[in-house]
Amino acid sequence: MIFAQVLTQPESVQRYLIKLGFTEALPPGRAILYVSFAFGAIYLVKNLVAAAEVFYQNLTIQKMNYHFKNKLLNRFSQTDYNYYLTRNSSYGLAVVGGDVELSFTSGMVSLSSIISESIVFFVLVSMVVYLNPSLAIFIFAISCGIALFVAKCLFPLFYSWGLRLQDASLLAGQNLLQFFHGFKEIILFGKREDFIESYQIHSRKNSKIRAIQTSVNVLPRITIEVLFVGLFIAVISYLCLEKDTPQQMVGILGGYLYLGFRLMPGLNRIISQLNNFKAIIPAIERVHKEYTSEMTNTSYAYTPNLTFKKNIIFTDVSFRYLNTKKNTLENVTFVIQRGENIGIVGETGSGKSTLVDLMLGLLQPKTGAILIDGKYPVCSVQWHQLIGYVPQSVYLIDDTIEKNIAFGEKVEAINQERLGQAINAAQLRTFINKLPEGTKTLVGERGVRLSGGERQRISIARALYRNPEVLIFDEATSALDNETEARLMETIHSISKSRTVIMISHRLSTLENCDRIININKGIVESISSSNARKIVHPIKH
Repeated sequence: MIFAQVLTQPESVQRYLIKLGFTEALPPGRAILYVSFAFGAIYLVKNLVAAAEVFYQNLTIQKMNYHFKNKLLNRFSQTDYNYYLTRNSSYGLAVVGGDVELSFTSGMVSLSSIISESIVFFVLVSMVVYLNPSLAIFIFAISCGIALFVAKCLFPLFYSWGLRLQDASLLAGQNLLQFFHGFKEIILFGKREDFIESYQIHSRKNSKIRAIQTSVNVLPRITIEVLFVGLFIAVISYLCLEKDTPQQMVGILGGYLYLGFRLMPGLNRIISQLNNFKAIIPAIERVHKEYTSEMTNTSYAYTPNLTFKKNIIFTDVSFRYLNTKKNTLENVTFVIQRGENIGIVGETGSGKSTLVDLMLGLLQPKTGAILIDGKYPVCSVQWHQLIGYVPQSVYLIDDTIEKNIAFGEKVEAINQERLGQAINAAQLRTFINKLPEGTKTLVGERGVRLSGGERQRISIARALYRNPEVLIFDEATSALDNETEARLMETIHSISKSRTVIMISHRLSTLENCDRIININKGIVESISSSNARKIVHPIKH
């Protein structure tokens, strides 16, 4: 405003110089030159600070985003396994990958923009109040009208759209996940169109809401532009009635024009960011709910002196899953001696896998106890370190064979000697030697480039890499053909001679070499039969 006034009234510069302590009069051309340089320098510094502020703001927000995601993921990792089984994996994916991202990258940016623009708006309006109080009251009245309209009409709409977007995004993500995970069956069963249509329903809803939301966001800008032009005309009319000279009008109008061009986009940004923030509130609420909800956390016992020298004892163990009314296991009692090869047999749904999860310490009994050597609980990290587990459905990461065997370890931390021993023991050496890249060969997502037998052998090698004292096979051969199963059983028997082995199967033929077979039916141990097919071998300590 000062610059505009000096351009039209160079002599006015003197009163500003006096305030700065300069009493010497300057020629008009020199005055304009100095003010021009000052004007340029101020804008240069201002924009350098603004650029630095943008970088600082975004780096800070992304740092907060990163730390919060880590905290939330750590919280999820401490969740009790029984509670984890009640949740859909796509929900956790949506919260960590979607809602948290939105809360920080959009919500926090919107909030900081609202605060900064509000400060600028307040300062500029204060200047208008200083220059012309009646005009300031007029601007304030218009701003209040716009604010009332936004608060009463737009905010509720944006909040409801945010809720609908949240649901549509979750369901679209869930359908997309199912499409990629079940791609093979989708192709075979000719269900491409059905799965695509399921995704399209929610994706279409998502796109429609976003389109309406974006369009409505533009309306305040259009309204403010119309009001600004009307206000500018009103100022000209006011000055004309006051009979100001054209030179005076140009100076004042130049200042008001700048204020208007600065206030107008600022006010528009405030309204747009408020709308955005309102739409993101459902995501913030869900993140807050997840972070503060009373999750059932795993309470692992700390047993640094745990050793497995004698047996695993089940005493009157009963278990029930969350949100169910019937016990999956009822009063299970038996003892597994160290060095035994135990078979657990039963029909599908009889409770075999639940029994294994209890033995692993992932689930905790509703009643009864499971103890190692009669004193150590199985629900401890120390017990997990003694176990090698081979599941029915092998989870392979989309990485190399060696990274899958040394599951979770960095490449530089992999013990190559133990890796080689595990590969040899799982009878993978011949297969790996035929591969051009050997253990560096990528297995593909979930091991799609490997056969069922190869995936199971990698799973066995993964279990053996830990050099466990106890090996647990949970239906590890059920999905294999007879020939592959026979070869794999030879591998299992050769590596289990010096270890305690628990094998779960629904086929008795798979368990023919076990010392004892525990028969489970509908959650109850019906019988425990002995076999002389294999003597108990007490292994040497590792």
